[in-house]
Amino acid sequence: MSKRIGVVFPGYGEQFVGMGKDIYDEVRIVQEFFEQAAGTADINFVKLLFASSDEEISSIRYSYLAIYLFEVSLYEVLHEKGLRPDFVAGYGTGEYAAAYASRSLNFFDALYILNKYAQFYDEFMKDKDYTVLRIFREFDMESIEELCKKKSTETQPAYVSAQNTDKAFYIAGTEKTISKIQKYCIEEVIRKVKVIGAGYGLHSPLMDEVVERLKPYYHKIQFKPLQVPVITNVDAVYVTGHEALESAMMRKINNRVQWFEVMKGFEGCDVIVSVGPGNQLIEWFKEAYPDKEYYTVSNLKDVAAIESLFFTHVPTVDDQIIISSDRKASQPEEKKDLHEADLVNELPSDFDVEDED
Repeated sequence: MSKRIGVVFPGYGEQFVGMGKDIYDEVRIVQEFFEQAAGTADINFVKLLFASSDEEISSIRYSYLAIYLFEVSLYEVLHEKGLRPDFVAGYGTGEYAAAYASRSLNFFDALYILNKYAQFYDEFMKDKDYTVLRIFREFDMESIEELCKKKSTETQPAYVSAQNTDKAFYIAGTEKTISKIQKYCIEEVIRKVKVIGAGYGLHSPLMDEVVERLKPYYHKIQFKPLQVPVITNVDAVYVTGHEALESAMMRKINNRVQWFEVMKGFEGCDVIVSVGPGNQLIEWFKEAYPDKEYYTVSNLKDVAAIESLFFTHVPTVDDQIIISSDRKASQPEEKKDLHEADLVNELPSDFDVEDED
């Protein structure tokens, strides 16, 4: 019996200078991704990923693009070796890599819209004092929402911007309100909290202005039928239609990331593979599903370590991803019945059980 595989893509916070260097040095297709990305976004990605500063690669303007480029390049290496996931998802901006892995967005369209998002978000933050607070224990959703409501004012709001596990949350808001929440946590209940910055995403009504500015550019890209279901951040359900994916990715920007619920969508998978930098996603998954198999793939050594475990596909010429100079990615059609997702993803709670007399 073959194993069901879920692939997830990390988001902001896991980036570091030097990520992907060994793969770039050794794999030609990765070099091609870098070259084409540089032409599309007018950014020297070799310098950004391998020779920049921590400050530059962690900036809103550049970090999202760097993470995306690294993740899709690495995913394509795995895909050529035979990786065929049953579900994909990406945390925050990692959802752009997931959209690419589903073959709904091609490499250039995803890079184009993500570049616009990073640009608009960066410009938006220049005259704002918004930030993000991390709380990773003690609270539940009801109590943390009540805390945000109690400490907010009409002009100084705060919102729960992400739920990562049953007890781990991000709160987005003005620096003044975030400071009040932080002070309350430390002084009243001695909870360990940390301000982590707006790069993690505000994912709340604070971002309405950015969404409105970005909307016209979504008409310039094309979402195609999915070849792999994506479990979306905003609704935490798997989608198989390109219109549903487009809607979910737009709404995610100014709505809460439901990662705790997203992880429930991988109940039917035997193996979870995190493709990209860091291991935070895997740590969250282990809390929810301690008995599954987990792999973090962020370099060539990781690729070699896992390819013999479940890669049975023998690559052919038709499996190559060709990135042409006219900025169109030619991708092979994969015959996959997306209705199988219903069977993989069934949970006991999906069914009503009648009581027997």
